[in-house]
Amino acid sequence: MSKRNVEIVRESLEAFQRGDVDGALATAHPDLVCTRHDPDGAVFHGRDGFLALFADWIEGWSEWSFSGDEYVDLGDEVVVRMQQWGKGAGSGAAVEGVFWLVFGMAEGRVARLDIYNDEAEALRTAGRRQR
Repeated sequence: MSKRNVEIVRESLEAFQRGDVDGALATAHPDLVCTRHDPDGAVFHGRDGFLALFADWIEGWSEWSFSGDEYVDLGDEVVVRMQQWGKGAGSGAAVEGVFWLVFGMAEGRVARLDIYNDEAEALRTAGRRQR
């Protein structure tokens, strides 16, 4: 099942990148829980919570894009290295960075999304949940 989980996550991220939000959320579990671990530990619930998280994430950008550079298959967990880039809304300065997403899968759906700034922490957390 884990290869399928990676495919589900990849397809969802690709749909989101194309602007197909409904397609991206098609595999979201209705009880989806999203946690932004850095900088504040904010938790968002459901599909509407995901949309609020995303709106908050890109609020300070005039342009923003991302790509999933690496997918780590951990069975019911999929860790994705994300590259993001854009321009600051106020300054117009080009900015880029890396972050990691940990997708927790249940019944072929994304039940949990955790966002980390630190790769080791993302992999450690996903690995602990696999035991």
